[in-house]
Amino acid sequence: MNRTHSIKPIVFALAGWLVLSVGVQAQTVPSWQSGQAMFNGSGYDLPKPPAAAPSIPQPTAVDSMGLPDDAPGSGSSLNLNELPSGWNEEFGLSPAQLESPILDAPLPDSAIESASYSDVVSAGQVVESPPLEEEVVSWYQRPWVWMTNGWTNHAEFGLDGSSGNSDTLALQTGLEMKRKTDKYTLALDFDYRQASANDVTTEENGRFNLDYDRLINDSNWSLFGKFGMEFDEFKSFDLRLNLNGGVGYYWIRNDKTNFVTRFGAGASKEIGSPDDSWIPEAVFGIEADHQLTSRQKLKGKVDFFPAFDDFNDFRLVTDLAWETLLSDSDNFSLRLSVTDRYDSTPQGALKNDFYYSALLLYKF
Repeated sequence: MNRTHSIKPIVFALAGWLVLSVGVQAQTVPSWQSGQAMFNGSGYDLPKPPAAAPSIPQPTAVDSMGLPDDAPGSGSSLNLNELPSGWNEEFGLSPAQLESPILDAPLPDSAIESASYSDVVSAGQVVESPPLEEEVVSWYQRPWVWMTNGWTNHAEFGLDGSSGNSDTLALQTGLEMKRKTDKYTLALDFDYRQASANDVTTEENGRFNLDYDRLINDSNWSLFGKFGMEFDEFKSFDLRLNLNGGVGYYWIRNDKTNFVTRFGAGASKEIGSPDDSWIPEAVFGIEADHQLTSRQKLKGKVDFFPAFDDFNDFRLVTDLAWETLLSDSDNFSLRLSVTDRYDSTPQGALKNDFYYSALLLYKF
């Protein structure tokens, strides 16, 4: 009996604690959260959650700035795309600049250099390539640059001889320089020839020619000028000068073939001859060159110089040459050429001089 009475208080205490816990939980957990439903006679109605309490606006940092009542952003919200009145005049901002999007502003160079191409394009930027660095040429350097750039030059040398009944030796050397652009062609040509037999000079002569030809605008017509000097120890003059100019027409002009005809006027003078006065003369010329293959080239030129007062008094100069490349690395070529110089009034000398040669050319 005593043991039974001692257990009852403990059992009642546990039962009371359990009832109290359930009651507290029932008060702290709303019925709509616990999932309990009310029977309405025909079904169960789930309880609805209580309505949310109205939010009370909290003071913002803008309210603490003390902006005037008419300033944008002084109300409940701040529009970052608007500025207070008068700010655009004070800072020199036009309405168009204020309305333009921020992405249209140019990125700094450091940002463009560090950003990838896709990032820059997505940001609305147009990245331009930096301009190529131009070489600055001073005025006193221009003549040297002009003389050393754009030229194709070659030196030529030929030597032949024989021994036996007569000992002969012939030497020919020359230099040719040419500058060709889309607008003009400038060419300088010099050659010298000497021959001897049994230690006696039998031939010695030389020529120098300067030719300038310039296209007229974008047409096939051109203006040309020619200056020439010639000396020959076995003719009646010491030095012959000729100066001519006129108009030319290019029938073909490209990197492979050139064909041009010319006509004009000028004068010539034979210094040291019985008549050393300037003689007016006309000039008619044909010049052509053709690249046969990548290694072979054919060239030809004919110039006819008749006197104005008598076309039977004339000079005719014909040049024909064939060149072939011998070595790509050393720029050596072989030239076989023939030249004919005809003078209708040689004043006691032969009218016709015919030359043929085999020359080794070095291009530089």
